[in-house]
Amino acid sequence: MLIQQKLWRPWVAVGLAASAGLAVAPTLANAATSLKNVSVVASTVPANGDINPYGVALAPVSTGDLVAGDVLVSNFNDSSNLQGTGTTIVEVSPSGDVTLFAHLTRHDVPGACPGGFGLTTALVALKSGWVVVGSLPRATGPRPR
Repeated sequence: MLIQQKLWRPWVAVGLAASAGLAVAPTLANAATSLKNVSVVASTVPANGDINPYGVALAPVSTGDLVAGDVLVSNFNDSSNLQGTGTTIVEVSPSGDVTLFAHLTRHDVPGACPGGFGLTTALVALKSGWVVVGSLPRATGPRPR
């Protein structure tokens, strides 16, 4: 997945204007025009080759390796594109710098992981500094069609 800068801002403005009962036709046209200028910020594929980013969270605070304003992305598939077996979370800064935030395996969690381990779309960075991610218990999975 390629993170794209500032695409959400025009749509938030349109949504707020519409909810306030304001005319949004000119704003919507301007927002759609702005989508022509897309810039690639970074790739979310880490060194181990995990792909298919599912979870996305904005870091609200800086603590430890987490930097406020960075985007966390969890990868759903492993490097062979096996669904539900991704194990990495990358951190993307607004300038496009990418670092590996976490590489998790079933050995990192306390207790058994029946069926295996793989990250999901469930991802949140809390104001307390905790990052919570979901795991789909799956040792293997069907290849995408």
